Amino acid sequence: MGVELGKGDGRGASRHEDVPQVRPVAPVARTTPPPVPYEKREPSLPEDNVRGLSEPGMKLFTGVWTAGWIVAFAAHLWPLGLIMLLMQGVVFGYVKQRGVPWAGPQREERRARRLERHRARSVRTVEAPTAPQLPDPISTAERLLAASVVRAETSGGRMDAESVDLVREVDRLLRPLLANLRTRDADPQVRHDLETLAGEHLPRAIDDYLVLPDDYAHEHRTAAGTTPADELRAQLHLLVEGCRQLRDSVLSRDVDRQQQQSRFLEAKFRRSDLDL
Repeated sequence: MGVELGKGDGRGASRHEDVPQVRPVAPVARTTPPPVPYEKREPSLPEDNVRGLSEPGMKLFTGVWTAGWIVAFAAHLWPLGLIMLLMQGVVFGYVKQRGVPWAGPQREERRARRLERHRARSVRTVEAPTAPQLPDPISTAERLLAASVVRAETSGGRMDAESVDLVREVDRLLRPLLANLRTRDADPQVRHDLETLAGEHLPRAIDDYLVLPDDYAHEHRTAAGTTPADELRAQLHLLVEGCRQLRDSVLSRDVDRQQQQSRFLEAKFRRSDLDL
């Protein structure tokens, strides 16, 4: 039994479901730029890695290098030729990018960097110059005084016994005074006189006499009727007298200092204060 569609109570034909209407969707705005079509291009190099040699220069370098290892093999220099052959690719790549060390557009820049490294290294290694130490005038005077005594004692009889004894007397008086200057304050004038007497006057008196021949020193007479040996003894007597005066000046200063200390102690620790 067949069923005829569209027939019935008359409502089936007119009845239909409402189909929702789809509104056209607006295109979505793109937030990123469209991809750029691929283009083949040469790899870029940093600015500090520009090619060191031009194409003609590179060809020349390649030819020279190749001829070098060929000549090395022909001359039976097998190690050198083998090394040049194996290092050929590395050397060519470096020269093409950096250039040879002694040429290329970056020669001045490399030289400036090298000089800067040397300058920085020299600044680190060079130490500050130290001020030269001046010799101690007291030590110098003591050495000259000792040398004068040795010259007098080893003059081989050219200086008589009295002159040698006078030199020893000067040494006996001056040496303690010079040693005293190391630990105690002294008057600048007295200090200068001591150094001058030990380092200049005594050595000069002995040297001026010993430079003369022995017979001339004992026999020649001056206008005053004295011999050079007499003049030496007179000078040594004056030096001894000057040493005694300097000794009294130094010791009197020490005595004054001692008296000042006594007065200070008496004023500070007198019996009336102790009784309190």
